[in-house]
Parts: sequence; structure tokens; C-alpha cells
Amino acid sequence: MKHTDITLISVTYNTRDLIETAINSINRHCGKQNMYIVDGSERNNDCYKYLEAMALGGDLRMYSAGYNIGHGHGLDLAIERVQTPYALMFDSDIEILKNPIPEMLGLMDEETYGVGWITEVGRDGYDYGTWAWHKKESPIKYLHPYFALVNIEMYHRFKPLCHHGAPFFKSMVDMHDKGEAWRLKAFKGLTGHTSGKGANWIGTPSEYVRHDFGGTRKANKAMGKKEIFGQWEK
Repeated sequence: MKHTDITLISVTYNTRDLIETAINSINRHCGKQNMYIVDGSERNNDCYKYLEAMALGGDLRMYSAGYNIGHGHGLDLAIERVQTPYALMFDSDIEILKNPIPEMLGLMDEETYGVGWITEVGRDGYDYGTWAWHKKESPIKYLHPYFALVNIEMYHRFKPLCHHGAPFFKSMVDMHDKGEAWRLKAFKGLTGHTSGKGANWIGTPSEYVRHDFGGTRKANKAMGKKEIFGQWEK
């Protein structure tokens, strides 16, 4: 497989500094890549203007949602539009430190759903162990979309990404219930969040991708906006 077999996809909302850092780090360490960005920013916002200029220059494709579409719905929209066999989703607040793409592609095959950091959630999408009732159910393997390579054909076999703090949770519960969680492959070079602490994880430095906890959410809160727009799906 070649890097031309994948399209890098991300979702943004009024956070130019973050997405510019992410894109610059990708270009610096991974070279030019097919890229599709779904942007929810207002048209007078610097984030929209930056991405529009990048699109006009031919460096990426952009879809302007015109409202805060949310991470899950934005990624699903991008997946519907890419024309490559694989999509590599990345959060707008990441920074590439070393190119992981060739090694991740090396783990991918036609039976694999996705490659990335695998953690565990409950059936409600929260980190497994967050709530007492999680102990009454089995943990669900969860492919974290902060930096994940996904097989487009396989993606359509399970429930799509949804509007939730863990947008893959319905997909992962569906996969778990069908006994097909083996389609997920962990790439050991990805450690998830590189700062912060959750119910079942502690931020750990990564040689490949920096992803400090809550970068986009903190930026939205600083602007007086909701961390995640609207009601989460259940």
C-alpha cells in the first residue's frame, strides 16, 4: 500500500492555530498528503479563511458545514466523500513528531477495520471504569479517532460515527456485539493522550504524535463556546 491510498481527514471549529499546527507538522514529517477537512467555523473566522486559502491553493479539500457540526458527524461526512480505500482521521489539536503512517499502513489489510490506539469504554461510551455500573458489563475495545487509520469498506459494515465525546462508541459496541473486535489493531507507537488522566488511562509521551488532553475543548471554552455542541447521542 502507498500513502496515496489514504486521505487524511479532520474536523475543525474556530481553531485556526490548532489546525495550522497540525497540518504544518504533517507536511513537515509526512510530506504532502491527500487531505479533506470539514470545517464548522463561521465564514468570518480565521480558521475558515485559513482553510479556504489552503483549498484554493490546492493543498487540501474543504467542506464548510457552516455550523459546529461536531467531531463524529464531521468525520462521517468526510468519510462519505473520500475516494481512497483508507482514511486517516486526526484531531485538529495533534502535532506529528515522527511519521507513523508507513508502519500503520503495514498493519492494515482487507479484514482490518482500523489501526491506532485501542482503549476501553463502557456501553455508554465513557471510559471503562468511570461509573460503578461498568463493572456489571464487559469492556468494549475502542479505536480512538484522535489518530486512526480506517478501512472505508469495513467502516460501512458497522454503525457510523455519532455525536458524542467518544464518537466511535456505537461503532465499537456494534463490532463487539457481533464478535468482531478482532478487526481492530493497536499501533504501539500511539499512546493516546500525551497529558491528562482518565478513568483507565494516564497521559504518556509519544515519539510519533503529541495529543495533549482537551486541546480543542479548552479552546472552545476560552471563546465562551460549548465544548461539544448539543446533546450527545445515547
